[in-house]
Amino acid sequence: MDMPGHGDHGGHGGHDGTRPMCAMNMALNWSTENVCVLFDFWRITSGMSLVFSCAAVFALGYLYELSRTRVRSWELAQLAGRARLETPLVADSLGRSARWMRAVLYGLLVAYSYSLMLIFMTYNGFLILAVIGGAIAGHYAYATDALGAVRGANCH
Repeated sequence: MDMPGHGDHGGHGGHDGTRPMCAMNMALNWSTENVCVLFDFWRITSGMSLVFSCAAVFALGYLYELSRTRVRSWELAQLAGRARLETPLVADSLGRSARWMRAVLYGLLVAYSYSLMLIFMTYNGFLILAVIGGAIAGHYAYATDALGAVRGANCH
């Protein structure tokens, strides 16, 4: 029921027991309050949640590099096992189930990389540094092939 003179107080968030909307910044920021990371339930609301979030994002970047390396190793093992076939096309030298597995792994890596991109697109400097730091540490730890950075740092 509207009370005269009280008008609409919408947009304040939190007054009716609900949480305020996630902060949406389209410019580089260093915010530590009300930053949503991928999901509504993953919020940075304090310095401590910022530290935990940055550690989790660092780990995600690190593990992405591990995942890419493991998938590449699996692909090379599949191709080495099929090296006796003299097929000019790589895809033709893999069996049907290996091709499906390769496609599924590729799809999972694409989803993983887009998730990291979305974290980056919070434009939060702390989270951006965590993504980059995790990628650097993971690349250093796991990229042992001759291609190095040539493998690409695409979203997919």
